[in-house]
Amino acid sequence: MEDSRPIAVFDSGVGGLSVLVRLRELMPEEDFIYLGDRKNAPYGSKTHEEVRRIAEKNVDMLVLHGAKAVVIACNTATAAAVEPMRKKYPQIPIIGIEPAVKPAVDAGCGRILVLATPRTVSEPRFTALMERRAGNSSVIGVPCEGLSQMVESGECEGKETDEYFERLFTPFRSDGFDAVVLGCTHYPFVRSAIRRAVGEKVAIFDGAEGTARHTKSCLEYAGLRASAGRQGKVIFLATDGEEGVRTISDFYRKRCDYHE
Repeated sequence: MEDSRPIAVFDSGVGGLSVLVRLRELMPEEDFIYLGDRKNAPYGSKTHEEVRRIAEKNVDMLVLHGAKAVVIACNTATAAAVEPMRKKYPQIPIIGIEPAVKPAVDAGCGRILVLATPRTVSEPRFTALMERRAGNSSVIGVPCEGLSQMVESGECEGKETDEYFERLFTPFRSDGFDAVVLGCTHYPFVRSAIRRAVGEKVAIFDGAEGTARHTKSCLEYAGLRASAGRQGKVIFLATDGEEGVRTISDFYRKRCDYHE
């Protein structure tokens, strides 16, 4: 049975666009609603309960918009809210995102730095993931204060960005590391700056592609896929109004090689 209702994707701002672009690559026939919750950004500095309540409100709104599935394209919101939202909406696939630790471990990386917001690093779900996925590798959570806000404001390249990562990685250089996991959906937009800071020999992983594959599998299992061959579209929403919509859609077009 074919289902042309949209898939909803939300984040605190532009970070979830890194997931949206992978979803569209994998499922070009699907329609999407993208919600940038800029009014409540940043999530990373809020408490667990604050993030859970905000995420629940967003999921409620997206379900009212007719979403057939919801992708929580934010590591912080996933850690705080994905399980409660699955219990509240058992009839709708609710997909979260988690840092791509397992791919890094499976690739044989021995010492792995997981970059994430301070809130994500402090979550029990994050700690449990590190312990569950680490195997024989050393996995270290690295809180990145203010980084998602830098991306949100468009500071993805330049001297300040390079200096930020030089400060961030300096404490870990003496013991070395062979992988960096991007544990926030904002961070793929500063991948080039991270690459300059860590060099070519350090592997970089993010969870967007895995999340897109998992979303497709969930929709196929539930019989919720749109018909093949149609051209899907994206509707952008923002909790801070039309200016937020323009900011998000412009960021997508400029930084995600997106074209209508």
